[in-house]
Amino acid sequence: MFPIIAWRPIAAAFTIASIIVYTWLGGLFSAAHHRAAHHPAIQPLLPIPKQIWQINFEHPLYDLLGPAIASWPQLNPSHTRTILNEATGQDLIRELYADDPQKMNSYLELKSRIFRSDYLRYLVLAAVGGVYSDLDTDAIKPIDQWIPPELAERGVRAMVGVETDSTELDAEGKPKPISGTYMPVQFAQWTLACSARHPMMVQMAETTTTALHRLARSHGVPMNELEPKADVEVLFTTGPVQWSRTVFSYLSEVSGTEVTYKNLTGMRRPKVFGDVMVLPIAGFASGSGYSGSPAGVNEDTLMWHQFQGTWRAGAKDSGWKGRLLQQTRIPQTREEKVKEEMVKASQGRRRRPGGEGR
Repeated sequence: MFPIIAWRPIAAAFTIASIIVYTWLGGLFSAAHHRAAHHPAIQPLLPIPKQIWQINFEHPLYDLLGPAIASWPQLNPSHTRTILNEATGQDLIRELYADDPQKMNSYLELKSRIFRSDYLRYLVLAAVGGVYSDLDTDAIKPIDQWIPPELAERGVRAMVGVETDSTELDAEGKPKPISGTYMPVQFAQWTLACSARHPMMVQMAETTTTALHRLARSHGVPMNELEPKADVEVLFTTGPVQWSRTVFSYLSEVSGTEVTYKNLTGMRRPKVFGDVMVLPIAGFASGSGYSGSPAGVNEDTLMWHQFQGTWRAGAKDSGWKGRLLQQTRIPQTREEKVKEEMVKASQGRRRRPGGEGR
């Protein structure tokens, strides 16, 4: 129904050349302003490019996800959307990382699809930027409207969204992460956005490379035989825990003070730290059923995640995403989903923070 974009030789050459030129221009722009910058982490960058990236490594629900997959180009006609498969992903990494053999070879040697999917999104965004979103996500608001008007002049060059926000305390009075997560405030990595060569994403690509090699050594296997032995290895190596640690590190760096969950818990409006806009849970995680996220689409919902969680072994029996998998109905059309949720919102049936969604 929605075929993967298979790059023919001419199209591939043009696309890759365009990406490389864009990245080169970004490098010139950054270099020209380097001496004027107070800190290398916040040197000027080009805006987030109008490029949408998605990955399809033979997704088992690809045909059923047609309306969601189609929603991104439909709602963002000024953006170019590219769906990378195994072959085109490898081709792109060879082009982008020809001068960085460690990352290029690390990616090409990996066989684990979940590690490859995570790693590929970081490598591509670190090099050329754009917006990445999983196949089981619906575009709800045009990307050009993601940055609120009051923040338009803040020079946002990256956007991250809260995935979970724990409001429960353990016996010692410390925040208790939501079941299946490991941090009081954790960031989503099913949808990401940044400029080319953004320092936060560059650091994530570096950190993930190191973590993958470390895990392979701990398993006593080469990279081409590395497979996760448990979900937790994915979460801490290439998944949201690793991503969240990188985000908090960068927010602290550009703020000049330590940024922790305390700076973000309970937030209901976007906040900007340096050049990163942090979205409240409604932005990327509406309908999650946790942390006071809205039960349906509201004015703060930018995209909708269907939580298919197909990367997990035995997803239906593991973690909160697995439980949500059993409850999720794939809509016949995106319009049906939006209409249905808008009606619920207009009737005032939104989930209260810390209320029925917990």
